[in-house]
Amino acid sequence: MKPLPTSLVPRLLSTVTLWMLIIATIVTQSENGYSILIAAAALGSLWEYFWLLRVALIPRHWRLGYFSGIILLLGNFWLLRNPHFGGPLVNGGGAIFIFEALLLVLLILTLFAKTLFSLKLEREAADAIAFTLLGIVYIPWLFSFVSKIIYLTPHNANGLLTGQYYVLFLLVVTKFTDVGAFVCGSLLGRHPFFVHVSSTKTLEGCIGALFFGLLSGWLFFIFFQKQLPLLQPLSVVIISLILGIAAIAGDLAESLLKRTLQTKDSSNTLPGIGGGLDLIDSVLFTAPIFYFILQGLIVREG
Repeated sequence: MKPLPTSLVPRLLSTVTLWMLIIATIVTQSENGYSILIAAAALGSLWEYFWLLRVALIPRHWRLGYFSGIILLLGNFWLLRNPHFGGPLVNGGGAIFIFEALLLVLLILTLFAKTLFSLKLEREAADAIAFTLLGIVYIPWLFSFVSKIIYLTPHNANGLLTGQYYVLFLLVVTKFTDVGAFVCGSLLGRHPFFVHVSSTKTLEGCIGALFFGLLSGWLFFIFFQKQLPLLQPLSVVIISLILGIAAIAGDLAESLLKRTLQTKDSSNTLPGIGGGLDLIDSVLFTAPIFYFILQGLIVREG
């Protein structure tokens, strides 16, 4: 068995601190708190993304991209809180997706217009458009599904939100999948896995990740079954495995991005973890998948 990595203690401290913030927000039922946490994570990660592009000397329209990310998140928050448009999303949230599609179309048109009027039509111009669009879709749009899950189910009899427990389930499964990959990979890792993406990934780490994700999802369901009426024992097992696979894919996707940009961490903001993007990389893949699974369960129950 390998020795424990030196980054374990600072990683645990950072993780515990973040979990305390999340749990405190859920306990206080603060809609503003949800919005602040989601916006801080998404916009902080988007800032890191454009900073990584800058360090790698990759062209980008960071001002336009960052402004679009802010508008996307603010628009989501406003529509979700307005019962005439967004929440609860029992009708599929049509207005939300129309807004997002319109914003994306406007961003694409603006990027091309900006390029055409700049009189610079080298290959770097196309790279700037592509990497700017990737940043918006990859980070604030995918992460906005966390907000959508919060407002997916109706308010309770006291007028309070209920979807936050599904978000907590999502985060528990996703982050314990990450923990399982880190612990099992560090202690038991022998067989390299996806070495062309990351030299630290192992088969044992992936198996441990799925086991930790499944176990954490099952335990959370046992303790909070009343708060998760859409879920059943069998569906919890299946969903936990699906989210575990998605979490691994999300981590690999960020590893691929960092390898392309030739960097190890997105930043050193969070001791033992890295940056905001290192923190939410798995959630970027699990949140939209879980959202559409829940939508399917709602439709099935009719």
